[in-house]
Amino acid sequence: MRNEEHHQSINVRDWITLSTVMIGAVLTILALIWQLPPPTTHGIVTSTFLLMISFIFFVNSVSANSKAQFEANQRKISEERIQRFVTFAEYSFGLGFTLVITGFTILGYGYLLGYVGRTLITLFLPIIFLVTTWVIIFIYNIINYMGKPLGAIRSLKRNLWIFLELICLTIIIFDFFEVLLIP
Repeated sequence: MRNEEHHQSINVRDWITLSTVMIGAVLTILALIWQLPPPTTHGIVTSTFLLMISFIFFVNSVSANSKAQFEANQRKISEERIQRFVTFAEYSFGLGFTLVITGFTILGYGYLLGYVGRTLITLFLPIIFLVTTWVIIFIYNIINYMGKPLGAIRSLKRNLWIFLELICLTIIIFDFFEVLLIP
């Protein structure tokens, strides 16, 4: 009976659909940026690399969610095993999404750098873009961890993703002010 109840409660179709949409979006963006690259190639190679890696994570998310759905339909597989696939898919999707956010940040910075140079708007774009992303993540965490003490800031995976995006922003700021990271 417990597996039947779990079978009814598992819903990975939305995540499969969302991951599939992200695959299409990433491939479309890659095609578009190479058809109309920024005036300088500043950031296009790094963004392409990040978007290509995110593609792998989104494909894995579809695959892992599909496997979880398949296992749930078998009804003789443990809930723990199904949850492992769901968790793996969740981490895969999150990391893929972080790479897309980071790629967009670098790409937007590169385009503005090429078109308007080292002006404040060029620096404000990545800052505002990432801060907006972080505010949304924080609000999501507040809603998701409601009732758990400090739950909104204790999410290891989301903090890791924010940390990766913060590294990207730091590199962009160093680049903007032409501070060499390597002597």
